[in-house]
Amino acid sequence: MEVFAPAASQLVRLDGKPDDSEYVEFLRFEGLTFQHADWEPQPFVPNQAAHNVPGAIHMEGARYCTVEDCTIEHVGGYGVELADGCTANSVVGCEISDTGAGAVKLNGADAEGPRLRRTGNNTITDNHLHRGGRIFHSAVGILSMHSFGNDISHNHIHDFYYTGISCGWIWGYADNVSKDNRIEKNHIHDIGYGRFVLNDMGGIYLLGVQPGTVVRGNLIHDVAKHTYGGWGIYPDEGSSHLLVENNLTYNTQTPGFFQHYGRENVVRNNIFAFGREGQVGLGRADEHNAFTFTRNIVVAESEGLFLDDYAAPLDPPNFISDFNLFWNVAGKEFVSGKQERNESGEEVFISRITMDGWRELGQDRNSVIADPRFRDLENRDFTLMEDSPAFALGFKPIDISDVGPRPKGHRK
Repeated sequence: MEVFAPAASQLVRLDGKPDDSEYVEFLRFEGLTFQHADWEPQPFVPNQAAHNVPGAIHMEGARYCTVEDCTIEHVGGYGVELADGCTANSVVGCEISDTGAGAVKLNGADAEGPRLRRTGNNTITDNHLHRGGRIFHSAVGILSMHSFGNDISHNHIHDFYYTGISCGWIWGYADNVSKDNRIEKNHIHDIGYGRFVLNDMGGIYLLGVQPGTVVRGNLIHDVAKHTYGGWGIYPDEGSSHLLVENNLTYNTQTPGFFQHYGRENVVRNNIFAFGREGQVGLGRADEHNAFTFTRNIVVAESEGLFLDDYAAPLDPPNFISDFNLFWNVAGKEFVSGKQERNESGEEVFISRITMDGWRELGQDRNSVIADPRFRDLENRDFTLMEDSPAFALGFKPIDISDVGPRPKGHRK
C-alpha cells in the first residue's frame, strides 16, 4: 500500500503587497504537477460555495502571472486562488481534479473596499475541472466573487456536488464589483452528481447587479438536486443587466432557466430542453421588468412551462415573453402556474394557466407551438434542420462544436 500524508495545505504562495502597489509579476508555471495538499477545518457556519477555503496555489497582489498546462490534484481546498489585487493573470489548459473544495477561486475587495485590492481582468480558459468538493461539498468549479472583467471560457466542468460556475457575491441591488465578465463556451454537466446532497444550485449561478456580464454559448446538462433548485442557468437575488444567449441546457431536474429576482436581463436565442419540473421559472415578482425572454426554443415532455415560485404570481407576469418556439414531445398541453409537491413527492399544479390564458395575459402572442425539427432529439442532437420553423421567428443556429477546452494551438 502506498500512503500519502500531506502536511502543507498550500503548495505555492505568491504574496505581493497590493496596498503599496508592490506586485509579484510575470511568473509562469508551465507543465508542472502539483499534488497532495492537506485541508484545514473551517468554522461550521453557512458556507455557500466553500468561499473561505484557500487554494493550493495562492496569489495575492499578483499581475501577469500564468499557470498553464499544469496538473493539480489530490489537494484539500481549491486548486488555484486569485485573491486580493490580482489582475491580468491566467489559468489556462490545466487539469484540476480530486479537490477537497473547488478548482479555481477569484476574489478581491468589494465595492466599499480599497480599489488597490480589487481583482479582475483574469483569464480562466480551456481547463478540465472535475471530481471536486470531496471534503467541502458546497464548493464550486469556478468561483468568481468580487471580481470583474474576467474571461471564463472553454472549460470542461463536471462531477461536483454543487454549482459549476458561480459569478457575483452581492445579494440584492447594492453596488457590485462583479461586472463585465464573459462566461462563454463552457461544458458543464453531472453536477449534484445524482447523490442528492445539496439544493439551490445551477450549472451557472449569478448574483447581483452585473452590467456587461454575458453568459453565452454554454452547454449545460444533467443537473441534480436534493429537494429544490437543480437549474441550468440561475440568476439569483438581484441579478440584473445580464445577457444570456446561445446556450443549450437539457436534462435538468428543475427549469433550464430560473431567475429568483432581478431586473432587465435579456434571455434570447437559447434552447431549454427537458427540465423535469418545468422549463422556465421566476422566484419573486417586483414592479420592474425581470427579464425579456425572446427567440428561444423550449422543449419538454412534461406539461409545466413557466413556473412561479416563492412570491411570483404569473397573473400578471412581470417579465416579457414573445417570439419563442414551444414543443412538447409527449403531446401534452403546456400549463404555467404554481406547483407544489404532493404526498407522493410529485410536483402538481395548484394554479393553472393554459396557453390561451397565457396569451390573454399578453404573453407569447407571436410565439408558436411546433416541432422545432432537431436532427436527432432522442440522442440529444439539437442541430436544427433547414426547414425548422424556429428560423421564421429569428432564431439563429447554436454551434456547440467548439464548446469546452481547445487544443493548445487553437487557444486565443
